[in-house]
Amino acid sequence: MPTTTSRPPVYVTDEELERLSDLAHAVQGREPAAETLIEELTRARITPVEDVPLDVVRMHDRVRFTYDGTLYDDFWLVYPNEANIAARRISVLTQVGAMLIGLRAGGAISWRGPDGRDHSLEVLSVIRG
Repeated sequence: MPTTTSRPPVYVTDEELERLSDLAHAVQGREPAAETLIEELTRARITPVEDVPLDVVRMHDRVRFTYDGTLYDDFWLVYPNEANIAARRISVLTQVGAMLIGLRAGGAISWRGPDGRDHSLEVLSVIRG
């Protein structure tokens, strides 16, 4: 499990919390990022869907972000069965996807990965999916 060194608040709707939690627990021990997703969901602020700010990354949103200094422009955060990096669809069950969920535009997070390397991610903009 990665060690998170900077932890901004994350926001998740109750519907997404349930589905994402079920998904992460179903693959826990088989998918390395499942632990990361569980950790992020555990600390999330549960928010009614109508109260989620428009600049919070939710499932199926388009996101512009930097990861370890590289710009990723116009990527979608999706469920694993929809993932296709060539089509710019990042699974929430990747380290990057698990760190994106619930972050607001302008929010940044850093962590030490399972490989022992430090990583950072900053959300630049969000377009509701």
